[in-house]
Amino acid sequence: MKADPFKNNLGYNLRRASTAGMSRLAGQFAALDLRPTEASVLLVIEANPGIRQSEVGRMLDIRSANMAPLIGRLDDRGLIEREPVDGRSHGLSVNASGAETVAAIKTEIESHEALIRNALGDLPEEIFMAVMKRIWKQLEE
Repeated sequence: MKADPFKNNLGYNLRRASTAGMSRLAGQFAALDLRPTEASVLLVIEANPGIRQSEVGRMLDIRSANMAPLIGRLDDRGLIEREPVDGRSHGLSVNASGAETVAAIKTEIESHEALIRNALGDLPEEIFMAVMKRIWKQLEE
């Protein structure tokens, strides 16, 4: 085996863990015919009935140019409803079919989270979460 110059690099290992996790989650969501971003959008809409598309984009850090096609795909699949809020904006909500899909998404996420918790071993989840949030906050500055 060749020497790995990054094996002790924190950022590299963080990225590899994230990539592995997202790859696995993407496979789980593919069985639902969803991309991870679409699943995230549905979860945000379900948690915030009547939310505007722009607000979803801000919450998930998705560019506005990417939100319209994303919402369009969810609408085309019959997972969400749009209701006029004002002259230009629509509030988004999941419909009955969307609620079933959200339930399936949550089941997949619970399975995924269980694997992560198992990988933590004896490390308390609260400590792991605090460290991840600290890294996230510091790297965003």
